[in-house]
Amino acid sequence: MELYLIPVQDKFIIYRPLLRLAFVGNRAMAELAAGLAKRPVLSGDGLPEEVRTFLDAVGFLQPDPPPPPPPPSPYCPSTAVLLMTNRCNLRCTYCYASGGEGPVQDLPLELAQAAIDQVCANAVEQKLPRFELTFHGGGEPVQVWEVLQAATAYARNKELPCRTAIVSNGVWTDRQREWILENIDELSISFDGRPQTQDRQRPFASGRGSSRAVMRTLQAMDKAGFSYGIRMTATAPWLENLPEDVRFICEETACPAMQVEPAFNTVRGVHQGPTEEEGAAFVEAFLVAFDIALSAGRRLSYSAARPWLLTQAFCTAPYAALVVNAAGRLVSCYEVTSETHPLAALSTIGRVEDGRVAIDHSAHRALVDHIEAHRATCRDCFCYWHCAGDCYTRTYYAQASAGTGANPRCRINREITAGMLLRYIMAGDGVWRGQDIYAQEAHLIKTF
Repeated sequence: MELYLIPVQDKFIIYRPLLRLAFVGNRAMAELAAGLAKRPVLSGDGLPEEVRTFLDAVGFLQPDPPPPPPPPSPYCPSTAVLLMTNRCNLRCTYCYASGGEGPVQDLPLELAQAAIDQVCANAVEQKLPRFELTFHGGGEPVQVWEVLQAATAYARNKELPCRTAIVSNGVWTDRQREWILENIDELSISFDGRPQTQDRQRPFASGRGSSRAVMRTLQAMDKAGFSYGIRMTATAPWLENLPEDVRFICEETACPAMQVEPAFNTVRGVHQGPTEEEGAAFVEAFLVAFDIALSAGRRLSYSAARPWLLTQAFCTAPYAALVVNAAGRLVSCYEVTSETHPLAALSTIGRVEDGRVAIDHSAHRALVDHIEAHRATCRDCFCYWHCAGDCYTRTYYAQASAGTGANPRCRINREITAGMLLRYIMAGDGVWRGQDIYAQEAHLIKTF
């Protein structure tokens, strides 16, 4: 039995992640639970009748189910993620890729077609009912409009059905909006909330605010009944901004699900991890915003706090996606858009050239070994089955910023997870039994 005791003021969240069971107990109950966890056979023998009845009723005396399966192996991706371009019509203040700057680099259609051919063939080989195609990138994918349309048509004409998705800033012409709503299955819009936040953090290249343009897109999707997700980026001061930005989205759109990630860098083109103080401030703001979303019947998530999810991989990209950047290199992370990325050497696992996909399986194995070695250091953490070692790129930046080998992101992950568990418990009858009262849609998890 895997058991964690998470302190909450003068009590504990008594948590069994594999059983997806959590409740709050005092110190005596926590010590009793810890003692039961050490028994060779889990039972209530020898316990006071009232205690045994309670533990039996909540399911605590059940054994753990098997852990989730490991990521798929060998590497045979059935999803193509095309990092289309470094061109962008916005100049987001925190952009990791400096979108819109530097020499233009667009993904040629023939490379997109080769990637589509490969993932479709992989899906056929694995007898899957479909393959998937996502347009993503270090710029705005809709800026390469003709290639995006042609790649979509090419994928639709393959022997298997294709499910398509776009991650976009939502600044589209009326004609683009109409085509996207008719031809794309899933949409994730990068949008940061209230006009003052959106316009400050995500201006056009001219400096003009983008809020009005994106709201037109969101309103059009709401009118069409199109289900979409919003990817928010939050910056300091978090408590002042994030809750009200989430409230704005809940009041002004019909978006069912939002994912928010903090940005700690103040310079475009770089990543920076949090200090302990910044991490604590973001946690406080997130949990306030979480409650606002919950009361509005919406879902707010953060990528590394997912107690509803049991997994052995933080992200599907290194294991199940063929990610092609604009230079035709195969990479293992959506953010490795160019060779200038600090983790480009570790993350590059092949290339597309001469109309074919060439995977460097030894490079892929080295990457997976790196991820698994890091995750092994997390084995005693109650987030082990949820964040699964966290994003390997975010972990790198957090450790580099800390400068001591520490990872302040771990505190964020743990405290948000504990806060969500406490809210799950309070929303029920005092016990969380794994109900998906606030579960995130699977496609939103894998997209970011």
